[in-house]
Amino acid sequence: MSNAKRSDIIDQLVGSYLTIPVAIFWEKARGLPFPDTFEHARLEFAGVATAWVNLQMIIWHAAEIRFIPGLPAKIQLSSPRIEIVIGQKDLDRWLGRFKLPYRLELASQGLIVHTQIAGFPVGEFETRLEVEEGWFILQPKRATILGVPSYVSDLFRSYLPLPQVSAEAKLSNIEHAPGALHLTFALDDFAEEVTPGLLTRLRKRFFPMADQISSLLAK
Repeated sequence: MSNAKRSDIIDQLVGSYLTIPVAIFWEKARGLPFPDTFEHARLEFAGVATAWVNLQMIIWHAAEIRFIPGLPAKIQLSSPRIEIVIGQKDLDRWLGRFKLPYRLELASQGLIVHTQIAGFPVGEFETRLEVEEGWFILQPKRATILGVPSYVSDLFRSYLPLPQVSAEAKLSNIEHAPGALHLTFALDDFAEEVTPGLLTRLRKRFFPMADQISSLLAK
Protein backbone atom coordinates (compact mmCIF):
# COMPACT_ATOMS: atom_id res chain seq x y z
CA MET A 1 0.00 0.00 0.00
CA SER A 2 2.57 2.51 -1.22
CA ASN A 3 -0.03 5.25 -1.85
CA ALA A 4 -1.65 4.90 1.55
CA LYS A 5 -3.08 8.00 3.21
CA ARG A 6 -3.69 8.71 6.89
CA SER A 7 -5.37 11.36 9.06
CA ASP A 8 -4.62 11.97 12.74
CA ILE A 9 -8.16 13.35 13.19
CA ILE A 10 -9.75 10.15 11.89
CA ASP A 11 -7.37 8.05 14.02
CA GLN A 12 -8.43 9.98 17.13
CA LEU A 13 -12.14 9.82 16.29
CA VAL A 14 -12.18 6.06 15.71
CA GLY A 15 -9.80 5.47 18.62
CA SER A 16 -12.17 7.32 20.96
CA TYR A 17 -15.01 4.96 19.95
CA LEU A 18 -12.86 1.87 20.39
CA THR A 19 -11.11 3.18 23.54
CA ILE A 20 -7.78 1.99 22.10
CA PRO A 21 -5.21 3.73 19.88
CA VAL A 22 -5.57 2.87 16.20
CA ALA A 23 -3.87 3.94 12.96
CA ILE A 24 -6.03 3.90 9.81
CA PHE A 25 -4.58 3.85 6.30
CA TRP A 26 -6.39 3.89 2.94
CA GLU A 27 -5.82 4.48 -0.76
CA LYS A 28 -9.11 6.21 -1.63
CA ALA A 29 -11.80 7.89 0.49
CA ARG A 30 -15.36 8.99 -0.30
CA GLY A 31 -18.05 10.97 1.49
CA LEU A 32 -18.93 14.57 2.36
CA PRO A 33 -18.44 16.65 4.43
CA PHE A 34 -16.29 13.99 6.11
CA PRO A 35 -15.17 10.77 4.40
CA ASP A 36 -17.06 7.69 5.56
CA THR A 37 -15.93 5.09 3.01
CA PHE A 38 -12.32 3.96 2.63
CA GLU A 39 -11.04 1.71 -0.15
CA HIS A 40 -8.11 -0.70 0.25
CA ALA A 41 -7.91 0.21 3.91
CA ARG A 42 -6.27 -1.18 6.99
CA LEU A 43 -6.59 -0.56 10.74
CA GLU A 44 -3.50 -1.17 12.87
CA PHE A 45 -3.53 -1.92 16.60
CA ALA A 46 -0.07 -2.21 18.15
CA GLY A 47 1.03 -4.02 21.30
CA VAL A 48 -2.04 -6.16 22.05
CA ALA A 49 -1.87 -8.08 25.36
CA THR A 50 -3.54 -11.50 25.58
CA ALA A 51 -3.64 -14.40 28.02
CA TRP A 52 -1.59 -16.29 25.44
CA VAL A 53 1.45 -14.82 23.74
CA ASN A 54 1.14 -11.04 23.43
CA LEU A 55 0.73 -9.83 19.86
CA GLN A 56 3.12 -7.32 18.35
CA MET A 57 0.32 -6.04 16.15
CA ILE A 58 -3.18 -6.77 14.87
CA ILE A 59 -4.05 -5.41 11.42
CA TRP A 60 -7.51 -5.40 9.88
CA HIS A 61 -7.44 -5.27 6.07
CA ALA A 62 -10.48 -4.69 3.84
CA ALA A 63 -11.23 -3.91 0.21
CA GLU A 64 -13.66 -1.35 1.62
CA ILE A 65 -14.43 -0.03 5.10
CA ARG A 66 -17.59 2.01 5.50
CA PHE A 67 -18.72 3.90 8.60
CA ILE A 68 -22.52 4.14 8.78
CA PRO A 69 -23.80 7.07 10.91
CA GLY A 70 -26.37 6.40 13.60
CA LEU A 71 -26.86 5.73 17.28
CA PRO A 72 -24.84 3.67 17.49
CA ALA A 73 -22.75 4.01 14.35
CA LYS A 74 -21.72 0.88 12.46
CA ILE A 75 -18.60 -0.23 10.64
CA GLN A 76 -18.99 -2.42 7.57
CA LEU A 77 -16.09 -4.39 6.06
CA SER A 78 -15.98 -5.89 2.56
CA SER A 79 -13.51 -8.71 1.75
CA PRO A 80 -11.97 -8.42 5.23
CA ARG A 81 -8.79 -10.07 6.42
CA ILE A 82 -7.20 -10.05 9.86
CA GLU A 83 -3.43 -10.23 10.23
CA ILE A 84 -1.75 -10.98 13.53
CA VAL A 85 1.97 -10.42 14.09
CA ILE A 86 3.90 -12.40 16.71
CA GLY A 87 7.31 -11.10 17.79
CA GLN A 88 10.25 -13.13 19.07
CA LYS A 89 10.52 -11.29 22.42
CA ASP A 90 6.84 -11.85 23.24
CA LEU A 91 7.11 -15.52 22.26
CA ASP A 92 10.24 -16.00 24.42
CA ARG A 93 8.49 -14.31 27.35
CA TRP A 94 5.47 -16.62 27.10
CA LEU A 95 7.51 -19.82 26.75
CA GLY A 96 9.73 -18.76 29.66
CA ARG A 97 6.75 -18.89 32.01
CA PHE A 98 6.57 -22.69 31.65
CA LYS A 99 10.24 -23.74 31.71
CA LEU A 100 9.81 -25.80 28.56
CA PRO A 101 12.79 -27.87 27.29
CA TYR A 102 12.77 -26.11 23.94
CA ARG A 103 12.66 -22.67 22.38
CA LEU A 104 10.92 -21.47 19.24
CA GLU A 105 12.89 -19.30 16.82
CA LEU A 106 11.02 -17.14 14.33
CA ALA A 107 13.33 -17.26 11.32
CA SER A 108 13.07 -16.14 7.70
CA GLN A 109 12.81 -19.74 6.48
CA GLY A 110 10.16 -20.74 9.03
CA LEU A 111 9.75 -21.78 12.65
CA ILE A 112 12.70 -23.60 14.19
CA VAL A 113 12.48 -25.52 17.46
CA HIS A 114 15.68 -25.74 19.53
CA THR A 115 15.57 -28.52 22.14
CA GLN A 116 17.83 -28.73 25.16
CA ILE A 117 18.57 -30.89 28.18
CA ALA A 118 19.87 -29.25 31.38
CA GLY A 119 20.55 -26.12 29.40
CA PHE A 120 22.61 -27.87 26.71
CA PRO A 121 21.36 -27.81 23.10
CA VAL A 122 20.68 -31.31 21.74
CA GLY A 123 18.36 -30.86 18.79
CA GLU A 124 17.05 -28.51 16.14
CA PHE A 125 13.72 -28.95 14.34
CA GLU A 126 12.53 -27.05 11.32
CA THR A 127 8.74 -27.07 11.43
CA ARG A 128 5.74 -26.14 9.35
CA LEU A 129 2.60 -24.55 10.75
CA GLU A 130 -0.75 -26.29 10.28
CA VAL A 131 -4.24 -25.57 11.55
CA GLU A 132 -6.20 -28.55 12.91
CA GLU A 133 -9.71 -27.93 14.22
CA GLY A 134 -8.74 -24.32 14.82
CA TRP A 135 -5.52 -25.04 16.76
CA PHE A 136 -2.07 -24.04 15.50
CA ILE A 137 0.10 -27.16 15.25
CA LEU A 138 3.85 -27.29 14.67
CA GLN A 139 4.81 -30.32 12.58
CA PRO A 140 8.47 -31.22 12.02
CA LYS A 141 9.92 -30.96 8.51
CA ARG A 142 13.55 -31.75 9.28
CA ALA A 143 15.53 -32.41 12.43
CA THR A 144 19.10 -32.67 13.65
CA ILE A 145 19.97 -34.44 16.91
CA LEU A 146 23.52 -33.70 18.02
CA GLY A 147 24.27 -32.78 14.42
CA VAL A 148 22.87 -36.02 12.92
CA PRO A 149 19.56 -36.11 10.99
CA SER A 150 17.09 -38.28 12.90
CA TYR A 151 13.63 -39.83 12.54
CA VAL A 152 13.11 -38.79 16.18
CA SER A 153 11.64 -35.58 14.82
CA ASP A 154 8.53 -37.56 13.87
CA LEU A 155 7.79 -37.92 17.58
CA PHE A 156 7.80 -34.19 18.13
CA ARG A 157 4.52 -32.28 18.07
CA SER A 158 3.86 -28.93 19.66
CA TYR A 159 1.45 -26.00 19.54
CA LEU A 160 1.92 -22.34 18.78
CA PRO A 161 0.60 -20.46 21.86
CA LEU A 162 -2.44 -18.88 20.21
CA PRO A 163 -6.10 -19.42 21.10
CA GLN A 164 -8.23 -21.63 18.88
CA VAL A 165 -9.49 -19.83 15.78
CA SER A 166 -13.14 -20.15 14.68
CA ALA A 167 -14.20 -21.99 11.53
CA GLU A 168 -15.20 -18.60 10.10
CA ALA A 169 -11.55 -17.49 9.90
CA LYS A 170 -9.59 -19.23 7.15
CA LEU A 171 -5.79 -19.11 7.27
CA SER A 172 -4.85 -17.57 3.91
CA ASN A 173 -1.20 -16.58 4.26
CA ILE A 174 1.87 -17.21 6.41
CA GLU A 175 4.80 -14.82 6.17
CA HIS A 176 8.07 -15.56 7.95
CA ALA A 177 10.65 -12.94 8.85
CA PRO A 178 13.58 -12.83 11.27
CA GLY A 179 12.00 -12.32 14.70
CA ALA A 180 8.42 -12.11 13.45
CA LEU A 181 5.60 -14.32 12.21
CA HIS A 182 2.65 -12.89 10.24
CA LEU A 183 -0.57 -14.92 10.04
CA THR A 184 -3.41 -13.68 7.82
CA PHE A 185 -6.99 -14.98 7.94
CA ALA A 186 -9.69 -14.42 5.32
CA LEU A 187 -13.16 -13.59 6.68
CA ASP A 188 -16.66 -13.15 5.32
CA ASP A 189 -18.07 -9.63 4.96
CA PHE A 190 -19.54 -8.33 8.21
CA ALA A 191 -20.86 -5.24 10.00
CA GLU A 192 -20.55 -4.34 13.68
CA GLU A 193 -21.70 -1.50 15.93
CA VAL A 194 -18.90 0.97 16.67
CA THR A 195 -19.17 1.03 20.44
CA PRO A 196 -16.78 0.31 23.31
CA GLY A 197 -16.22 -3.43 23.42
CA LEU A 198 -16.08 -3.81 19.63
CA LEU A 199 -12.66 -5.48 19.69
CA THR A 200 -13.77 -7.81 22.50
CA ARG A 201 -16.81 -8.89 20.48
CA LEU A 202 -14.66 -9.54 17.43
CA ARG A 203 -12.16 -11.51 19.50
CA LYS A 204 -14.94 -13.72 20.86
CA ARG A 205 -16.27 -14.19 17.34
CA PHE A 206 -13.02 -15.24 15.69
CA PHE A 207 -11.12 -16.61 18.74
CA PRO A 208 -13.98 -18.13 20.81
CA MET A 209 -11.70 -19.95 23.28
CA ALA A 210 -9.71 -16.86 24.29
CA ASP A 211 -11.86 -15.88 27.28
CA GLN A 212 -12.23 -19.43 28.62
CA ILE A 213 -8.46 -19.91 28.58
CA SER A 214 -7.93 -16.47 30.15
CA SER A 215 -10.11 -17.43 33.13
CA LEU A 216 -8.31 -20.75 33.54
CA LEU A 217 -4.87 -19.14 33.54
CA ALA A 218 -6.05 -16.58 36.10
CA LYS A 219 -6.91 -19.30 38.67
